[in-house]
Amino acid sequence: MKIKKFKAKTFGEALELVKRELGKEAIIISTEEKRGLRPWVEITAAVDYEDSFAEYRRNFTQFRDINKPPKEPATETTEEILRLKEELMNLKDTLEEMRNNGYEISLPLNKRRLFYYLKERAVRDEFALRLCEKAKTLEELASLISSEIDIRNGDFHRKAVMLIGPTGVGKTTTVAKLAAKAVREGRRVGIINLDTYRIGAIEQIRIYARILGIPLVVASNIYELKNALKNLSITKDTVFIDTVGRRPSDQKYIEELNTLLKGILKDKDLKEVFALEVHLLMGINADDDMLVEASRFYRKLPITCLAFTKVDEAVRFGSIYNLVLLYQKPVAYITTGQTVPDDIEFINKQELVNLILRKGYFLSEVEV
Repeated sequence: MKIKKFKAKTFGEALELVKRELGKEAIIISTEEKRGLRPWVEITAAVDYEDSFAEYRRNFTQFRDINKPPKEPATETTEEILRLKEELMNLKDTLEEMRNNGYEISLPLNKRRLFYYLKERAVRDEFALRLCEKAKTLEELASLISSEIDIRNGDFHRKAVMLIGPTGVGKTTTVAKLAAKAVREGRRVGIINLDTYRIGAIEQIRIYARILGIPLVVASNIYELKNALKNLSITKDTVFIDTVGRRPSDQKYIEELNTLLKGILKDKDLKEVFALEVHLLMGINADDDMLVEASRFYRKLPITCLAFTKVDEAVRFGSIYNLVLLYQKPVAYITTGQTVPDDIEFINKQELVNLILRKGYFLSEVEV
């Protein structure tokens, strides 16, 4: 077995050195952050060279990859996302290895406080460690999170807005809230319902449509949906589409939804009348592991932005940051109750940062 220490400016850089010299089979023994005029981190790693087959397999894979055709060059934005994902995966692997071997990360007192402060707010360990590498104070932490999240404005003019998400997340109620807001702004609004599986859902949205004085069209397939959009485009400038909710792990559901969305996006006639936005709704009162697991499936869809519901039922809000980082999509709005049309907020970036970092909206009330 070979044991070696690696020094670098950040954990991510140190991990790259470990993988480069010892390979992916290396085991992380310990990590430590050093303070001073020039702070640095140190990772102690080990590898067992008796596993010759693993070494051979790695070398063979590298040789085989040489003969593969080169991939298309990635855009700058794509490269940034890939770098971020690689960094996060490295940190996650490090933390898992350390937990499995009974080790803990050694951080300076102020950063250790920040780390556990973030963990208490449901920010995932690997994300919290990444933030603590770059921030020394709560103010720097807030500034860093602000630079990594984005907000989408609530202008729905000449748009078809489709809401998707798990069962019970509040899609139908949110459609009613968005429609009411658009009506208040003087928009000519229509609603399409795709949730033909639940009679109660159709009746609920029909009541909302009647109160708002706007048309409701029920569609059961992509052809009816396209016709409904084209017909509504004659007299309406904004359409909200309610969809059926299923388990995100339901592969058939995801594939059907993906086919539906691609069919609309590729329709040239529809592009001329409406720009399609896909809003993924996630209930922030749910377990963070479940939300992150769901992201593996929903990321296969052409999502435009995220929206978080049931904020009034949640205790911690770090999951918002976790999901924004995983999806790399802006946040459109949050919902804070069942009342239509009032319990929906189009918060700004600073308000969103404050919500992530505590239960309320004011960082001045937070102590670390």
